[in-house]
Amino acid sequence: MAEHDEYGYGSSDRVVSQREMEEALAEGQVPYGAADVVMVQCVGSRDDEHPYCSRVCCTEAVKNALKLKELNPEANVYILYRDMRTYGRAEDYYRDAREKGVFFARFEPENKPAVTPAGDKVKVKWYDIILGEDVEIEADLVALAQGTWPDAAANKALAGMLKVPLTADGFFLEAHMKLRPVDFATEGVFVCGLAHAPKTIEESIAQAQAAAARAATILAKPTIKAEGRVAVVSERRCVGCGTCEAVCPYGAIEVNKEKMLAEVNAGLCKGCGSCAAACWSAAVDIAGVTHEQLLDAITAL
Repeated sequence: MAEHDEYGYGSSDRVVSQREMEEALAEGQVPYGAADVVMVQCVGSRDDEHPYCSRVCCTEAVKNALKLKELNPEANVYILYRDMRTYGRAEDYYRDAREKGVFFARFEPENKPAVTPAGDKVKVKWYDIILGEDVEIEADLVALAQGTWPDAAANKALAGMLKVPLTADGFFLEAHMKLRPVDFATEGVFVCGLAHAPKTIEESIAQAQAAAARAATILAKPTIKAEGRVAVVSERRCVGCGTCEAVCPYGAIEVNKEKMLAEVNAGLCKGCGSCAAACWSAAVDIAGVTHEQLLDAITAL
């Protein structure tokens, strides 16, 4: 999770991230001995810049709220949320938190809570949808559930090196959500964990085991069959312009500067046809689907 300066983070020691509060709770301490704690969800997440859900924030907030109640049963804990997404077994923790007196209040994105540091207190004001009016309390501590963001620059550089795609949000995109959930279109490269998308530790472990199993299926084979339908370059037509090299998503074709001729690495080529479609001189064909064959098929139709 990344730091975010929303809701006065950094302007007061009483405004902390959910992770910072969790570190204190793990040591059996309630920061500042807080008796009134407000947790604000979806900080830097589910907005125009990061429109996706970070998945773990709601569960972590409920878990920490229960820990606060365990350390101080008299503490007042408020969780301000947009949508509580404690899916799966975490739903039981949500019910437990409700039974132990944790207060949940929903807010709309266009009417976010206002957090104002005031000495050793923090004023938090929000519009309660059920009451139909503003509610303001003076909290001893405000914990912000900050979203999970990808390292855009690092991911872009790695994606370019491995010839793998990224999602619009900057995470790595799998070959197929259902049929190849841990594979990339580039053979021999796999994805798991937060590189793929925000997810829990349990989900990351399960996906890592799947990625390891897929890698094992390749390593266990004495030989690997390459794709049969690959690009083929006509030496007579090729002028070495480099257009095919520029459009190839797998880095399977490049121009030999000495011969001024495009050359194909059959082991990397997936036969997608991008180079054949982009070639100005029709010098690139896909084995089994040549330009002449396509024209003959069109003529026959």
